[in-house]
Amino acid sequence: MFCNRKSFLFILLTSILYLNGCKTSEEFSGYSYDPEGVTETSDREINHQNKRTIGFLEDGVWITNEFRGSRVNDVIRIDPYHYRLQINPEISPINNSPWYGFQVWADDSTNVTLELNYADGRHRYRPEISYDGGQTWQNADSTNYHRDPDTRNGIISLNIGSEPVWVSAQVPQTTNEFQIWSDLLAQNRFIQRSVVGSSHQGRPVYQLKVSEQSDEPVKGVILIYGRQHPPEIPGYITGLYFIEELVSDSDLARQFRKYFDVWAYPLMNPDGADNGHWRTNAAGVDLNRDWQFFNQPETRAVQRSLLPLLKRDDRKVFYAIDFHSTGQTVFYPILEEIETFPHLFTYRWADRIKNELSDIDLNVEPFPTDSPIAKNWSHKTFGIDAVTYEVWDGLPKDQLEILGTESARIFMELMISEFENEMK
Repeated sequence: MFCNRKSFLFILLTSILYLNGCKTSEEFSGYSYDPEGVTETSDREINHQNKRTIGFLEDGVWITNEFRGSRVNDVIRIDPYHYRLQINPEISPINNSPWYGFQVWADDSTNVTLELNYADGRHRYRPEISYDGGQTWQNADSTNYHRDPDTRNGIISLNIGSEPVWVSAQVPQTTNEFQIWSDLLAQNRFIQRSVVGSSHQGRPVYQLKVSEQSDEPVKGVILIYGRQHPPEIPGYITGLYFIEELVSDSDLARQFRKYFDVWAYPLMNPDGADNGHWRTNAAGVDLNRDWQFFNQPETRAVQRSLLPLLKRDDRKVFYAIDFHSTGQTVFYPILEEIETFPHLFTYRWADRIKNELSDIDLNVEPFPTDSPIAKNWSHKTFGIDAVTYEVWDGLPKDQLEILGTESARIFMELMISEFENEMK
């Protein structure tokens, strides 16, 4: 049977990945901030939190984790109206992304002191507080929050009453919120939402495919990944704004969609999001270390949905973006000396962002392609340039929208030029 070169490469790559599916990475053992064994991506036992409501009858105070996206493992009464909340990770050791989320209320109006204490981690996220059931949120300030100078634990002081006050490491974004957002987006005639696989706990892993009618014989494809690490919500939200701009009704977006499709997987770790995990999926695995052997169903589902692009003559993959959050806003591009297509695109994109968004302090830190992460798999599979797009944990909410929207605008301008130079 005759096979063209693309088909042969596709079959060969699929066979190799299948045969190696249960192996672990031998060449790369982790970044400096990774715990030992992070590239061992086979299933492991996790520490489940017990869902319960804890009450202190002597104070008439109640604390619960019985909702999606919560995290608090135990509560200890230190003094009247003073409680230590124990926050434990799903596995240990683990990267320091200590997620917490709980609701607190009292039989009568009173003031409580809540001390956040962590196992295998340090306090990182300034609390977000909602007094109206999650409708509106405010970032804790010096009037109701500080860090203990000795323990470095977060200390929260709250006036509470009979209506629950919601406290969270970031404004929560569970599968409920994603469903609402993607429902609205999928109303566009050129957006198809489909399920490409299931998580360990049976939650859907969604693909959003943006594809508008075009007379171009070959269209480019942009790949977007998001929320591999559950607490990294600023990067996730920036990614949603980015996608919204790509599908907007602006002249620029319409021209971009004439040339490009977008294949997006904005919420890759639904189990971690709903279970309030610090880092991993329901099998205790860091998904962004599982892009070499694909031991996990979430990464396997995305890989399986993308590999057919290798044998399509009417599509050419141009670029990949993986949205995350960390202690700064930073692009992690591929090293300049490594040949990519389009060559050095990330550096040119970053320069434009820095020039046009002066309020955003964007750093650029290149990395080699030896780690088993989404960016590097995209490069090795399709030969493309790619970036890990990290957003500062503490970037104000209004700047998340500006960053997502404006970086998408600049991206579209540059990518249209790349397409015209390459394909015309």
